[in-house]
Amino acid sequence: MRICLFTPVFLPDVGGTEVVTDALARHLRIAGHDAHVLAMGRPAELDVPYPVHWYAKPRAPHWFPERIGAALAGLHEQVRFDAILVNYGVPTGYAAVRRREALGVPVILVSHGGDLFRDAPCRKRPHLWRRVGHAYRNADAVVAISRYVESLIREVAPSVTRLERIGNGIDADALRAAALRPRDFPGRRPFALCLGNLGRQKGFEHAVAAFAGTPLEGMDLLIVGDGPRRAALRQQVASLGLNDRVHFLGRRTGNDKRWFLQHCTFGLMPSLEEGHPIVGLEFLAVGKPVICTTNAAFDDLFEHEVNALRVEAQRPVALGRAMVRMAASDLDAMGSRSAQRADRFTWSAVAARYVALMQSLATEAGG
Repeated sequence: MRICLFTPVFLPDVGGTEVVTDALARHLRIAGHDAHVLAMGRPAELDVPYPVHWYAKPRAPHWFPERIGAALAGLHEQVRFDAILVNYGVPTGYAAVRRREALGVPVILVSHGGDLFRDAPCRKRPHLWRRVGHAYRNADAVVAISRYVESLIREVAPSVTRLERIGNGIDADALRAAALRPRDFPGRRPFALCLGNLGRQKGFEHAVAAFAGTPLEGMDLLIVGDGPRRAALRQQVASLGLNDRVHFLGRRTGNDKRWFLQHCTFGLMPSLEEGHPIVGLEFLAVGKPVICTTNAAFDDLFEHEVNALRVEAQRPVALGRAMVRMAASDLDAMGSRSAQRADRFTWSAVAARYVALMQSLATEAGG
């Protein structure tokens, strides 16, 4: 099959949706399909085994998201795709749906949650929110990456024609490869690990507050990542007198990221909202237990008192109690159960499910 992955900004080594798009394109190619990525940005040479095409970012302060559909239509004229996988309701989903009949191929809209979360910016802009709903209601099929995202989709599109739940994947072997201690990290104490974007949805400020209230004097807290709340988190740590126990390591990839994952005592994911968190899959792959919230996005990854402890979001006191309890738990047994679950989430299996969906839609369209 010839498949277009239509997405907003694409920087494969950044994280989140972009990592998912990269991994899916790679495994579609491995399976023998002709996968292309169409993304917004300036043309750039990327070291990836599939074609990447670019459309320009609109310059006008007020623009119509359907206009970027011209780039999709133009690429389709060249390649003649059999299916289009689109990330997010706006701008890409709405643009693809508006062109759906003219393109004459199935449009599958994939929700990673960010356009549907409770605090999503487009919810505050009625004209954009209407377009989000239009996209989900009119795609040939919609993919939810978790049970929580499925519930959000059904709110905006109660009568969605076809909805499938296909989670994200993980390359467990790559994450389990040997890693060397980062040269700039001499710490020797056990540590809990917060890993990911330092944004509001991750709830890391609650991890800091919880850590401050625990008697875990022999343990440090590492925050690995970068994002808009970095300065606020640093200020919070300083105000609590935790500068010698909470360490900010910035964004890490490759060897450094693997080492922090492999050597943490347990992971902390006090998220307010998640889609189907790649970081959660990474903790599974390296066989680590996690303290996470009761958000349904974690349901197929972590089970309370099996490979995780789960608490309600924005409850630092409960989170602190969970930290103390986790430190006294059988971490090896819980970690082993995490590692066993990682085998359910291979990218090859994820790609195969997308292909099955696309082939089914193509067959139905062909009568």
